[in-house]
Formats: sequence, C-alpha cells, structure tokens
Amino acid sequence: MRAFGASDIGKKRKINQDYFFYSDDPVGCFPNLYIVADGMGGHKAGDMASSSTVKRFVELAKRTQTRHYFTEMGRIIEEVNEEIYQMSAENEEYSGMGTTFVAVTVDGDLAYIVNIGDSRLYHIGGEEIRQVTLDHSLVEELVRAGELSESQSVSHPQKNIITRAVGVSETVVPDYFQEKLGEGDSLLLCSD
Repeated sequence: MRAFGASDIGKKRKINQDYFFYSDDPVGCFPNLYIVADGMGGHKAGDMASSSTVKRFVELAKRTQTRHYFTEMGRIIEEVNEEIYQMSAENEEYSGMGTTFVAVTVDGDLAYIVNIGDSRLYHIGGEEIRQVTLDHSLVEELVRAGELSESQSVSHPQKNIITRAVGVSETVVPDYFQEKLGEGDSLLLCSD
C-alpha cells in the first residue's frame, strides 16, 4: 500500500475546510486507515468540524482491538458525532458546524468503507473508475428517486445541499460499503 494526500482551497472559498489523514501502518484494529472530511461550506467553523472529526476518529481508532471493522467504524463515528454536535451546541462560534466524512481500511483484497455526506471514494481498476459511495445530498437523492436526471444534477442550484453530515444533529447514520480489490487496483478518496 502507498498513500498520498493533497488539498487545494479552490477558487470559491477563503478557508480550506478539507482535512485528511492516511496511514499505511496499523491504527488500532485497522490494518491501515485513510480518511477525508470536508467542513460544510456555508456553516461556521467547517474547518474546525472537519479537523476535529478526523483527529478524534483517529484517536479513538487507536484504542480499538476487535477486527470488526464496520462495528468499530460505526461506534467511533457515532461518538465523534456526539462530541462535534456538543461543541456546536455549547459554543456560539461553532454553532451549525458540520462535516462530510469518508474512511476506508483495506484488509487483504477487501476495502471496508464508511461515509457520511458527499465526500467520495472511487475504485480505480483496469480501465474503469467507479464511484463506490453514495452522496448524501438533496440532488443525489432526487436523482436516485428518478425525479432528476444525472445531466440536470450537474447544474442544479441546490446541488450543494447536504442531507447527512457529522455534527449537525444528535445522531448520524453512515453508509457502509465493502469493495473487492483486484491486483493493481487503487482507491481515491476526495471531497467536493
């Protein structure tokens, strides 16, 4: 395994709200760990939400012992969500903050993925690049419901409305994916 990370503020924002972590070495029960989070754009302290979420997730991951990856990921993200939500509720400066989140660990030829929001994981194999995670956004939910086409979603005025994020409510419901990897395949984690 070889991991690389990069972040760019882009042309629209004044503050980079992306935060990432990667380790090819074990982190607690996880044989390796790769994470990307993106603070919610229009909300206060999105950069605080993304960095705090990733740092706390890694801290808690280091304490894990069982190799039940999805169970541990779910337990950790629920605890982190409660902490971020509490920070937001107790401090006016952080009110309304939240972040997207995608994490993966690879064990042998299987990738174990958890995601919340619209940060994504792609599987790159052979000639194909395929999005594995599903976006938790208003527009993507309309596309999945058949109310909007893929081409309409690209320029939709509400394409950045997130329907799930870490820290915006007392509970969070992540999605879980297991992906089989082939020889020479790659994974790409990215934020919007």
